[in-house]
Amino acid sequence: MIVERTIILNNREILYEINYKKIKNCYLRVEHGKIKISASKFHSIKVIEDLIKSHQNIVLKQIDSYENKVNYQDNGFVYLFHKKYKLIVRDLKMNKCVIHDDKIYIYSSRIQETLDIFLKEQLYDYIFLKIKEYIKKDFCLSMPDIQIKKMKRRWGACFYTQNKVCFNFHLVYLDYDLIDYVIVHELCHFIEANHSKKFYLEIEKRLPNYRILEKKLKEVSL
Repeated sequence: MIVERTIILNNREILYEINYKKIKNCYLRVEHGKIKISASKFHSIKVIEDLIKSHQNIVLKQIDSYENKVNYQDNGFVYLFHKKYKLIVRDLKMNKCVIHDDKIYIYSSRIQETLDIFLKEQLYDYIFLKIKEYIKKDFCLSMPDIQIKKMKRRWGACFYTQNKVCFNFHLVYLDYDLIDYVIVHELCHFIEANHSKKFYLEIEKRLPNYRILEKKLKEVSL
């Protein structure tokens, strides 16, 4: 059951959504600029709103900074590695995209499908080269299998027993430095499986400014 309510944060009335489930804990996320809560029927409104208020600053930043990253239409737009491109559709019956200056030409009427394939390839190529670079200088690892897919709540995942790493498709919209942080984060899980103090020390060895990048990433709404 989904219920919508409002809460006052920093003198602003903010809409939020509660999705009641059979779970033990109460979870908060900001998705597409909207607060979403997962909770059980045993969690009171006070508990839920105390959780929101305890994360008020991050939540408001995510709401205020939210902007659609893509508009799938002719003369629409997309962000590729944090740069905004205008979309130009030329239906030549080809599943192909080409970048020219600040425009991306899409040669198909299937705009979303064609563009998403192109963006996925761009992200995969960048991540592949960066992992190869990191392994050469910073990690004693074999090249893992790399997967790109759309995820709602995670930027990446490491399956160290399978020598596999998975990255969120939505990283393609972000700055290179934030993507690099996620790459290093997941590679460090091959060394330390859990988010222990040792794990973050491994990240710090490779990215001394990781706390700044981690904070910036938390302010990005999926």
